Amino acid sequence: MITDVARVLIVDDKPDIRSIVATRLRIEPAFEVVGEAANGAEAMARVGELKPHVMILDLQMPVMSGEEVIPILRSLAPELRIVVFSAYAGAERRLSVAEQPDAEIRKGTGLKPLVQGLQGLVAAPPQDLVEVDLGVLEVECAVRAGHQWARLSPSVREVAMEHGKAADFFALVGVFLALGERLQLAARSGSDSANLRFTTRTGAALAARRALSTLAQQDGALLEPLRSRLLAALPTDPD
Repeated sequence: MITDVARVLIVDDKPDIRSIVATRLRIEPAFEVVGEAANGAEAMARVGELKPHVMILDLQMPVMSGEEVIPILRSLAPELRIVVFSAYAGAERRLSVAEQPDAEIRKGTGLKPLVQGLQGLVAAPPQDLVEVDLGVLEVECAVRAGHQWARLSPSVREVAMEHGKAADFFALVGVFLALGERLQLAARSGSDSANLRFTTRTGAALAARRALSTLAQQDGALLEPLRSRLLAALPTDPD
């Protein structure tokens, strides 16, 4: 539960929509609009800078869509509450578990449902947080594996898109970005080893594990020791 004023980031490629939503929220004492973004890539950067509690997110945007950024943010900002505010919210094409927001409000229904949805979300923390503990690893080896992921990720993404597994790929991107942040801190401190752990959401964790499990053997070997530690630490799909 957020006891202070909730910080809100508005993400939509249409400036007029961002302006209308921001103006409406500014009359609500429980919310503070701390920033705006025009696509998912900008949203990731703003989340790191502004540390919002809640994100209002459109789905269809250029550069990076809402479906693409949600699985990434689950590991970068696991406690962030994401409200999809889109003409496609609730449409027949359902989002996968890793892509699902905390709430969906369809555009065209007015701003009252959006405000009510935000109020409901800030009243309770997410219930599906999961801590992933990789144990102690040598920083140099882990950083090298991270660099290999950066090199491999374009080809991994291409395969994932071809097989309809984009959400799994983006969830794995979020995991490696979260690990990268922690490795950078360890490297800057001069540590030879670090206990790597991060928090994510269950759906993203399961999706990232599926993505790792389907990597070609040769590619997977390049990601050691991170790959084997992640496979051991990430939860398994009950199905």
